[in-house]
Amino acid sequence: MFKNQSHSLFPLVISSGAFFLSYYTRLMWSILSVYMPLKPTITQDGHIFALYFFGYVAVQVPAGFVSDRFDCGKIISLSLILLSIITFFSGVATNIYQEYVLSLLMGFSAGWIYPASLKIIEYYYKDNRSIFMGYYSIAWPLAIVLSGIVLPVLSVTLGWRFGYYSSAILCAIVGILSFGLKSYKTSNKMNLKIIKNKNVLLISFGGLLFFASYWSITLYAYKYFLGIGINKVTAGIMFSSMAVAGFFSSPVSGFIIKKIGISRTIFLSFFSYALFTLFLAIIKIEFILFLIAFGMGFARFIITPVNNDLLMRIGKQDAGAVSGFSNMFWQTSGIFSPLLASFIISKFGFSILWVTLCAIILIASAFYLKIKT
Repeated sequence: MFKNQSHSLFPLVISSGAFFLSYYTRLMWSILSVYMPLKPTITQDGHIFALYFFGYVAVQVPAGFVSDRFDCGKIISLSLILLSIITFFSGVATNIYQEYVLSLLMGFSAGWIYPASLKIIEYYYKDNRSIFMGYYSIAWPLAIVLSGIVLPVLSVTLGWRFGYYSSAILCAIVGILSFGLKSYKTSNKMNLKIIKNKNVLLISFGGLLFFASYWSITLYAYKYFLGIGINKVTAGIMFSSMAVAGFFSSPVSGFIIKKIGISRTIFLSFFSYALFTLFLAIIKIEFILFLIAFGMGFARFIITPVNNDLLMRIGKQDAGAVSGFSNMFWQTSGIFSPLLASFIISKFGFSILWVTLCAIILIASAFYLKIKT
Protein backbone atom coordinates (compact mmCIF):
# COMPACT_ATOMS: atom_id res chain seq x y z
CA MET A 1 0.00 0.00 0.00
CA PHE A 2 2.88 2.36 0.80
CA LYS A 3 6.24 2.48 -0.94
CA ASN A 4 9.56 2.48 0.86
CA GLN A 5 10.34 6.09 -0.04
CA SER A 6 11.45 8.78 2.37
CA HIS A 7 9.51 11.53 0.57
CA SER A 8 6.19 10.08 1.82
CA LEU A 9 5.39 11.55 5.22
CA PHE A 10 2.28 9.47 5.91
CA PRO A 11 4.17 6.61 7.68
CA LEU A 12 6.07 9.18 9.78
CA VAL A 13 2.91 11.04 10.81
CA ILE A 14 0.94 7.90 11.66
CA SER A 15 3.72 6.03 13.50
CA SER A 16 4.65 9.17 15.42
CA GLY A 17 0.95 9.83 16.11
CA ALA A 18 0.53 6.30 17.42
CA PHE A 19 3.38 6.72 19.85
CA PHE A 20 2.09 10.17 20.79
CA LEU A 21 -1.21 8.62 21.87
CA SER A 22 0.44 5.81 23.82
CA TYR A 23 2.47 8.45 25.66
CA TYR A 24 -0.33 10.98 26.05
CA THR A 25 -2.66 8.43 27.63
CA ARG A 26 -0.11 7.52 30.29
CA LEU A 27 0.30 11.19 31.23
CA MET A 28 -3.43 11.88 31.58
CA TRP A 29 -3.79 10.60 35.13
CA SER A 30 -1.12 12.95 36.49
CA ILE A 31 -3.29 15.93 35.46
CA LEU A 32 -6.88 14.65 35.33
CA SER A 33 -6.63 13.17 38.83
CA VAL A 34 -6.42 16.71 40.21
CA TYR A 35 -9.94 17.40 38.88
CA MET A 36 -11.56 14.07 39.83
CA PRO A 37 -14.04 13.85 42.69
CA LEU A 38 -12.12 10.71 43.73
CA LYS A 39 -9.34 12.94 45.13
CA PRO A 40 -6.58 10.29 44.94
CA THR A 41 -3.73 10.55 47.42
CA ILE A 42 -0.04 10.67 46.50
CA THR A 43 0.18 6.98 47.41
CA GLN A 44 -2.80 6.09 45.19
CA ASP A 45 -1.17 8.07 42.36
CA GLY A 46 1.89 5.89 42.81
CA HIS A 47 -0.24 2.74 42.60
CA ILE A 48 -1.93 3.95 39.40
CA PHE A 49 1.39 4.72 37.72
CA ALA A 50 2.97 1.46 38.88
CA LEU A 51 0.06 -0.63 37.56
CA TYR A 52 0.21 1.10 34.19
CA PHE A 53 3.87 0.35 33.82
CA PHE A 54 3.48 -3.21 35.06
CA GLY A 55 1.08 -3.86 32.17
CA TYR A 56 3.34 -1.95 29.76
CA VAL A 57 6.49 -3.82 30.76
CA ALA A 58 4.82 -7.23 30.62
CA VAL A 59 4.38 -7.03 26.83
CA GLN A 60 7.70 -5.42 25.82
CA VAL A 61 9.67 -8.57 24.97
CA PRO A 62 6.82 -10.26 23.06
CA ALA A 63 6.05 -6.91 21.37
CA GLY A 64 9.64 -6.67 20.16
CA PHE A 65 9.74 -10.17 18.72
CA VAL A 66 6.29 -9.82 17.13
CA SER A 67 7.36 -6.52 15.54
CA ASP A 68 10.24 -8.30 13.80
CA ARG A 69 7.92 -10.91 12.29
CA PHE A 70 4.63 -9.22 11.33
CA ASP A 71 3.52 -6.02 9.62
CA CYS A 72 3.82 -3.39 12.32
CA GLY A 73 0.90 -1.35 10.98
CA LYS A 74 -1.48 -4.14 12.00
CA ILE A 75 0.15 -4.40 15.44
CA ILE A 76 -0.27 -0.68 16.04
CA SER A 77 -3.83 -0.71 14.71
CA LEU A 78 -4.99 -3.45 17.07
CA SER A 79 -3.16 -1.88 20.02
CA LEU A 80 -4.71 1.55 19.49
CA ILE A 81 -8.22 0.21 19.06
CA LEU A 82 -7.87 -1.71 22.33
CA LEU A 83 -6.38 1.40 23.97
CA SER A 84 -9.34 3.42 22.72
CA ILE A 85 -11.83 1.09 24.41
CA ILE A 86 -9.93 1.04 27.72
CA THR A 87 -9.45 4.81 27.72
CA PHE A 88 -13.19 5.31 27.24
CA PHE A 89 -13.95 3.11 30.24
CA SER A 90 -11.42 5.08 32.31
CA GLY A 91 -13.62 8.09 31.62
CA VAL A 92 -16.74 6.37 32.97
CA ALA A 93 -15.08 4.77 36.03
CA THR A 94 -16.69 5.61 39.36
CA ASN A 95 -14.08 4.52 41.92
CA ILE A 96 -10.33 4.20 42.39
CA TYR A 97 -10.36 0.40 42.19
CA GLN A 98 -11.84 0.49 38.69
CA GLU A 99 -9.12 2.95 37.71
CA TYR A 100 -6.50 0.56 39.11
CA VAL A 101 -7.65 -2.25 36.79
CA LEU A 102 -8.04 0.06 33.79
CA SER A 103 -4.59 1.56 34.33
CA LEU A 104 -3.08 -1.94 34.19
CA LEU A 105 -4.99 -2.73 30.97
CA MET A 106 -4.08 0.64 29.47
CA GLY A 107 -0.39 -0.12 29.94
CA PHE A 108 -0.86 -3.59 28.43
CA SER A 109 -2.51 -2.20 25.29
CA ALA A 110 -0.10 0.73 24.83
CA GLY A 111 3.01 -1.40 25.30
CA TRP A 112 2.97 -2.87 21.79
CA ILE A 113 3.32 0.46 19.99
CA TYR A 114 6.92 1.59 20.63
CA PRO A 115 8.86 -1.32 19.01
CA ALA A 116 6.39 -1.46 16.12
CA SER A 117 6.57 2.28 15.40
CA LEU A 118 10.39 2.23 15.38
CA LYS A 119 10.35 -0.60 12.86
CA ILE A 120 8.07 1.41 10.60
CA ILE A 121 10.48 4.37 10.67
CA GLU A 122 13.35 2.00 9.87
CA TYR A 123 11.43 0.53 6.92
CA TYR A 124 10.34 3.76 5.25
CA TYR A 125 13.29 6.04 6.12
CA LYS A 126 16.33 3.78 6.42
CA ASP A 127 18.62 6.02 4.35
CA ASN A 128 18.00 9.04 6.63
CA ARG A 129 17.20 7.23 9.87
CA SER A 130 18.81 9.69 12.33
CA ILE A 131 17.01 12.64 10.76
CA PHE A 132 13.59 10.99 10.72
CA MET A 133 14.07 9.57 14.22
CA GLY A 134 14.39 13.19 15.31
CA TYR A 135 11.12 14.08 13.59
CA TYR A 136 9.43 10.97 15.02
CA SER A 137 10.62 11.90 18.50
CA ILE A 138 8.61 15.13 18.47
CA ALA A 139 5.77 12.90 19.72
CA TRP A 140 7.34 12.91 23.21
CA PRO A 141 7.39 16.68 23.88
CA LEU A 142 4.14 17.17 21.97
CA ALA A 143 2.37 14.75 24.33
CA ILE A 144 3.63 16.63 27.39
CA VAL A 145 2.85 20.07 25.99
CA LEU A 146 -0.67 19.21 24.88
CA SER A 147 -1.49 17.30 28.06
CA GLY A 148 -0.44 20.32 30.14
CA ILE A 149 -2.46 22.75 28.02
CA VAL A 150 -5.47 20.76 26.79
CA LEU A 151 -6.37 18.58 29.78
CA PRO A 152 -6.73 21.37 32.40
CA VAL A 153 -8.86 23.41 29.95
CA LEU A 154 -11.07 20.40 29.11
CA SER A 155 -11.45 19.56 32.79
CA VAL A 156 -12.46 23.10 33.76
CA THR A 157 -14.86 23.66 30.83
CA LEU A 158 -16.36 20.21 30.08
CA GLY A 159 -15.28 18.02 32.99
CA TRP A 160 -12.38 15.63 33.55
CA ARG A 161 -14.11 12.71 31.78
CA PHE A 162 -13.81 14.50 28.41
CA GLY A 163 -10.04 14.19 28.63
CA TYR A 164 -10.48 10.43 28.39
CA TYR A 165 -13.29 10.55 25.80
CA SER A 166 -11.34 12.75 23.37
CA SER A 167 -8.27 10.50 23.66
CA ALA A 168 -10.39 7.41 22.99
CA ILE A 169 -11.68 8.93 19.74
CA LEU A 170 -8.18 9.85 18.54
CA CYS A 171 -6.84 6.36 19.33
CA ALA A 172 -9.58 4.79 17.22
CA ILE A 173 -8.92 7.12 14.25
CA VAL A 174 -5.14 6.64 14.19
CA GLY A 175 -5.60 2.90 14.77
CA ILE A 176 -7.69 2.61 11.60
CA LEU A 177 -5.24 4.72 9.55
CA SER A 178 -2.19 2.70 10.65
CA PHE A 179 -3.49 -0.70 9.50
CA GLY A 180 -1.77 -0.67 6.08
CA LEU A 181 1.74 0.35 7.17
CA LYS A 182 4.56 -2.11 6.43
CA SER A 183 7.84 -3.10 8.12
CA TYR A 184 10.86 -5.34 7.60
CA LYS A 185 10.42 -8.96 8.69
CA THR A 186 13.07 -11.36 9.93
CA SER A 187 12.99 -15.14 10.41
CA ASN A 188 10.47 -16.75 12.72
CA LYS A 189 13.23 -17.85 15.09
CA MET A 190 13.82 -15.69 18.16
CA ASN A 191 17.39 -14.38 18.44
CA LEU A 192 18.05 -14.81 22.15
CA LYS A 193 21.70 -13.72 21.74
CA ILE A 194 20.60 -10.11 22.13
CA ILE A 195 20.16 -10.77 25.85
CA LYS A 196 23.94 -11.34 26.16
CA ASN A 197 25.00 -8.44 23.96
CA LYS A 198 27.04 -5.92 25.97
CA ASN A 199 25.64 -2.88 24.18
CA VAL A 200 22.07 -4.09 24.70
CA LEU A 201 22.73 -4.55 28.43
CA LEU A 202 24.36 -1.12 28.73
CA ILE A 203 21.51 0.75 27.06
CA SER A 204 18.97 -1.34 28.99
CA PHE A 205 20.40 -0.61 32.45
CA GLY A 206 21.40 2.95 31.61
CA GLY A 207 17.91 3.60 30.31
CA LEU A 208 16.41 2.01 33.42
CA LEU A 209 18.13 4.63 35.57
CA PHE A 210 17.44 7.51 33.22
CA PHE A 211 13.73 6.74 32.90
CA ALA A 212 13.42 6.19 36.66
CA SER A 213 14.40 9.84 37.06
CA TYR A 214 12.41 11.01 34.06
CA TRP A 215 9.13 9.42 35.13
CA SER A 216 9.50 10.77 38.65
CA ILE A 217 9.96 14.26 37.23
CA THR A 218 7.16 14.02 34.67
CA LEU A 219 4.54 12.39 36.88
CA TYR A 220 5.03 14.69 39.88
CA ALA A 221 6.14 18.02 38.40
CA TYR A 222 2.60 19.35 37.97
CA LYS A 223 1.72 18.67 41.61
CA TYR A 224 5.06 20.15 42.70
CA PHE A 225 4.29 23.40 40.91
CA LEU A 226 0.88 23.48 42.58
CA GLY A 227 2.51 22.76 45.94
CA ILE A 228 4.78 25.83 45.79
CA GLY A 229 1.79 28.10 45.19
CA ILE A 230 1.43 28.28 41.41
CA ASN A 231 -2.19 28.26 40.21
CA LYS A 232 -3.58 25.30 38.25
CA VAL A 233 -3.59 26.83 34.77
CA THR A 234 -0.14 28.42 35.12
CA ALA A 235 1.20 25.14 36.54
CA GLY A 236 -0.16 23.37 33.47
CA ILE A 237 1.62 25.80 31.17
CA MET A 238 4.82 25.40 33.19
CA PHE A 239 4.45 21.62 32.95
CA SER A 240 4.16 21.99 29.18
CA SER A 241 7.24 24.22 29.17
CA MET A 242 9.22 21.19 30.32
CA ALA A 243 8.78 19.87 26.80
CA VAL A 244 8.30 22.89 24.50
CA ALA A 245 12.00 23.06 23.68
CA GLY A 246 11.71 19.48 22.43
CA PHE A 247 10.01 20.90 19.33
CA PHE A 248 13.38 22.44 18.51
CA SER A 249 15.84 19.91 19.91
CA SER A 250 14.22 16.71 18.59
CA PRO A 251 14.20 17.73 14.90
CA VAL A 252 17.81 18.98 15.03
CA SER A 253 19.12 16.08 17.14
CA GLY A 254 20.01 14.01 14.07
CA PHE A 255 22.10 16.88 12.70
CA ILE A 256 23.78 17.33 16.11
CA ILE A 257 24.68 13.63 16.26
CA LYS A 258 26.20 13.78 12.78
CA LYS A 259 28.13 16.96 13.63
CA ILE A 260 29.70 16.13 17.03
CA GLY A 261 29.17 12.37 17.32
CA ILE A 262 26.81 10.39 19.47
CA SER A 263 29.12 10.15 22.51
CA ARG A 264 29.50 13.92 22.87
CA THR A 265 25.78 14.34 22.30
CA ILE A 266 25.06 11.87 25.12
CA PHE A 267 27.44 13.62 27.54
CA LEU A 268 26.14 17.14 26.91
CA SER A 269 22.44 16.23 26.99
CA PHE A 270 22.62 14.07 30.15
CA PHE A 271 24.77 16.55 32.08
CA SER A 272 22.49 19.47 31.17
CA TYR A 273 19.35 17.53 32.13
CA ALA A 274 20.86 16.59 35.50
CA LEU A 275 21.89 20.19 36.20
CA PHE A 276 18.44 21.60 35.42
CA THR A 277 16.86 18.95 37.67
CA LEU A 278 19.11 20.08 40.50
CA PHE A 279 17.98 23.68 39.94
CA LEU A 280 14.39 22.63 40.75
CA ALA A 281 15.53 21.96 44.33
CA ILE A 282 17.04 25.42 44.68
CA ILE A 283 14.94 27.93 42.73
CA LYS A 284 11.28 28.81 43.44
CA ILE A 285 10.94 32.01 41.37
CA GLU A 286 8.17 31.50 38.79
CA PHE A 287 9.86 33.16 35.79
CA ILE A 288 13.15 31.35 36.35
CA LEU A 289 11.27 28.06 36.78
CA PHE A 290 9.85 28.59 33.29
CA LEU A 291 13.41 28.95 31.96
CA ILE A 292 14.53 25.84 33.83
CA ALA A 293 11.59 23.87 32.48
CA PHE A 294 12.43 25.02 28.96
CA GLY A 295 16.07 24.00 29.38
CA MET A 296 15.07 20.59 30.72
CA GLY A 297 12.95 20.04 27.63
CA PHE A 298 15.75 20.94 25.25
CA ALA A 299 18.17 18.47 26.86
CA ARG A 300 15.59 15.75 27.50
CA PHE A 301 14.37 15.60 23.92
CA ILE A 302 17.81 15.25 22.49
CA ILE A 303 18.16 12.13 24.65
CA THR A 304 14.99 10.61 23.15
CA PRO A 305 16.16 10.41 19.51
CA VAL A 306 19.61 9.38 20.78
CA ASN A 307 17.93 6.37 22.42
CA ASN A 308 16.00 5.53 19.26
CA ASP A 309 19.05 5.88 17.04
CA LEU A 310 21.16 3.70 19.35
CA LEU A 311 18.51 0.97 19.32
CA MET A 312 18.53 0.87 15.53
CA ARG A 313 22.35 0.83 15.39
CA ILE A 314 22.66 -1.92 17.98
CA GLY A 315 19.72 -4.02 16.83
CA LYS A 316 20.09 -3.90 13.03
CA GLN A 317 17.85 -6.68 11.64
CA ASP A 318 16.66 -7.52 15.18
CA ALA A 319 15.84 -3.90 16.02
CA GLY A 320 12.33 -4.79 17.15
CA ALA A 321 13.55 -7.41 19.62
CA VAL A 322 16.31 -5.11 20.92
CA SER A 323 13.83 -2.24 21.28
CA GLY A 324 11.36 -4.45 23.14
CA PHE A 325 14.01 -5.93 25.44
CA SER A 326 15.57 -2.54 26.25
CA ASN A 327 12.23 -0.82 26.63
CA MET A 328 11.17 -3.53 29.07
CA PHE A 329 13.96 -2.34 31.37
CA TRP A 330 13.31 1.32 30.68
CA GLN A 331 9.63 1.12 31.50
CA THR A 332 10.18 -1.14 34.51
CA SER A 333 11.36 2.11 36.04
CA GLY A 334 7.76 3.27 35.82
CA ILE A 335 6.72 0.51 38.24
CA PHE A 336 9.04 1.41 41.08
CA SER A 337 10.02 5.06 40.45
CA PRO A 338 6.56 6.54 41.26
CA LEU A 339 6.47 4.50 44.47
CA LEU A 340 10.01 5.57 45.39
CA ALA A 341 9.30 9.19 44.45
CA SER A 342 6.08 9.28 46.48
CA PHE A 343 8.00 7.84 49.47
CA ILE A 344 10.75 10.48 49.20
CA ILE A 345 8.17 13.28 48.80
CA SER A 346 6.16 12.07 51.81
CA LYS A 347 9.20 11.61 54.07
CA PHE A 348 11.68 14.26 52.95
CA GLY A 349 9.97 16.64 50.51
CA PHE A 350 10.41 17.57 46.88
CA SER A 351 13.86 19.18 47.24
CA ILE A 352 15.47 15.89 48.27
CA LEU A 353 13.67 14.19 45.38
CA TRP A 354 15.20 16.56 42.81
CA VAL A 355 18.72 16.12 44.25
CA THR A 356 18.34 12.33 44.20
CA LEU A 357 17.13 12.34 40.60
CA CYS A 358 20.04 14.55 39.52
CA ALA A 359 22.48 11.93 40.84
CA ILE A 360 20.62 9.09 39.12
CA ILE A 361 20.76 10.88 35.75
CA LEU A 362 24.53 11.30 36.02
CA ILE A 363 24.99 7.62 36.88
CA ALA A 364 22.82 6.66 33.88
CA SER A 365 25.07 8.69 31.55
CA ALA A 366 28.06 6.55 32.57
CA PHE A 367 26.32 3.45 31.15
CA TYR A 368 25.49 5.20 27.87
CA LEU A 369 29.03 6.45 27.37
CA LYS A 370 30.36 2.88 27.41
CA ILE A 371 28.20 1.82 24.42
CA LYS A 372 30.21 1.05 21.27
CA THR A 373 28.46 1.30 17.87
